[in-house]
Amino acid sequence: MIYNRFYMKAIHLLLGILVSLLFFACEEKQLEPINESKGKPAPVSDVMVMYAPGGAILSFKLPPDDDVLAVKAIYTLSNGKVRESITSFYGDNLKIEGYNDTNEHEALLYTVSRSQELSDPLLVKFTPQESPLSKAIRTMEISSDFGGAYYTWKNPDKVLLTAEILVEADKGEMQTARIVTSNLEAPFFSIRGYEPTPRKFGIILKDNWDNLSDTIYPEGGTVTPWLEMTLDKNLWSIYKVNGSYLPGDGTFTNWEGRDEYMFDGDVNTFGHSYSGSLPVGITIDLGKPAMLSRVTFFQRFQNGVYYSWGNPRRIIVYGRKDAPINGNWDEWTQLIDYTMVKPSGTNDQYTVNTDEDRLAALNGHEASFPISSDSYRYLRFRFMTSWENRPYVHPAEITVQGVYESEE
Repeated sequence: MIYNRFYMKAIHLLLGILVSLLFFACEEKQLEPINESKGKPAPVSDVMVMYAPGGAILSFKLPPDDDVLAVKAIYTLSNGKVRESITSFYGDNLKIEGYNDTNEHEALLYTVSRSQELSDPLLVKFTPQESPLSKAIRTMEISSDFGGAYYTWKNPDKVLLTAEILVEADKGEMQTARIVTSNLEAPFFSIRGYEPTPRKFGIILKDNWDNLSDTIYPEGGTVTPWLEMTLDKNLWSIYKVNGSYLPGDGTFTNWEGRDEYMFDGDVNTFGHSYSGSLPVGITIDLGKPAMLSRVTFFQRFQNGVYYSWGNPRRIIVYGRKDAPINGNWDEWTQLIDYTMVKPSGTNDQYTVNTDEDRLAALNGHEASFPISSDSYRYLRFRFMTSWENRPYVHPAEITVQGVYESEE
């Protein structure tokens, strides 16, 4: 009986606790600001406006109020989108951006209290300078390139712009051939693979605020691609003087590799420099002079992955038309300084190969030569680094495209 009374009391006690917990859990709670309201904050003062490309920079003086948390501006862009720019109480200026005209505009400037109350708005007027997008549109050039067209524009503000490159299809409609982004000061892109007959090439530029251009066409409406061909590797040979490599060059006939395997048309064979050779050069005689458009590097596929071991990473390409006598680099024209990248961005994870990485390696890594009327017969490849920072490289294949002097 004593034990039964004990258990009954314990059960009643537990039931009482559970009922209390349920009562408090179901009680409605009022959400309140973390900071108690101290009333509407005072606005900023001494506002100064400095015009900027596509907007303005507003500087101001905060009110002497410890309750001020931030300052924000609300404004409407030319395309009708409402934007907000905000800075904390540590700042004394904020940036308005995203306009694509030079008309006068307005912004409402508020101080924000710690309880999220806004001050009365302060109207600020400003006139943006020419926008980065407008500068790019105004300076766009579309010209002939090997097998296609060459696009370039000026971007002195170095903002990120997106370019949709368009090409006329067989039935006359414009189709998207490529989408690229760049924040370079003078970006350039080529689109290739077309016959040397007149064709429409175009481009649409867009910024990060959804401003975009009309379709931009080249002067005259069309571009005629230059003839482009893959240079005949049967004419190629390793260049030596009296049977010796140029000073600064080295043999790629090591382990299973051979010099000539780098241009035998087989990506499963490769050249292999000796350990400790980097940086190392190799000079190839193309057999006859050619105007050059691009070079493609193919990696060795080893242990199931690319971008690893001694696959080349940074390569500098030099050229000259007449036969070199010595290895003095000053007597060569530097044409390309190329660093291979993985599309996935996992550059230091050598065993990580995404499908995109593998496809890029299979297609080869392409670098463009500067557009020039100069012809070159001798190309000198200087391998600077490898993917795993190995002290050697083992390139699988090199392909060069352009047009021979006699076939221009």
